Amino acid sequence: MKDEHQINAFIFDLGKVIVDWNPRYLLQEIAPDKDRLEYLVEVVLDLEWFSKVDSGYPLSKAIEERSQIYPGYAMEMQTYVDRWPETISGLFDKTLKIVHKLHSAGFPLYVLSNWADETWARVEGDFKFLDYFDDIIISGQVGMAKPDKAIFELARNRFGVSPDKTLFIDDTPKNVEAARAVGFQAVVFVSPDDLCRKLVALNVFKN
Repeated sequence: MKDEHQINAFIFDLGKVIVDWNPRYLLQEIAPDKDRLEYLVEVVLDLEWFSKVDSGYPLSKAIEERSQIYPGYAMEMQTYVDRWPETISGLFDKTLKIVHKLHSAGFPLYVLSNWADETWARVEGDFKFLDYFDDIIISGQVGMAKPDKAIFELARNRFGVSPDKTLFIDDTPKNVEAARAVGFQAVVFVSPDDLCRKLVALNVFKN
């Protein structure tokens, strides 16, 4: 089946694509006051901070340093680390059905995910679906993160795929743009149903 299609391999992001992860799931319990929650999300633990940790900077050290800058939020930040698994609500079953269908059809499947090494170690064993994948790159383990061009080049070389025949699937537009810049075919993940429609349009699935 796979030889009939231009696309012959797939690379999946994890968070918000396969894994229902959102820091707000936990942070809204830690900081129930709306204004305090928004400040915690938008300023204290902002995207730049997450990117640093995803790129391999030790989480415990990052929290310690951030607590010195925002001492009034030190307790919330430590609680965030201690209860981090609560940022995951579950898995997206419909996405997993797509993964299973691709795997059953014989397509090589890979993971390229921005994820801190320390937190990945706490949940990796629970993700039985990883058995469907031929190889996995976790940003915190390789010291670089999306949308850095280098991590896509690493994926290309380590997975041994042809970018022009490999579809990268990610929920973040800038990561999709970065993948395309390296030559990958890439789509923004919106929902499992939307992904199915895109795979039909790409002649991977039949309508």
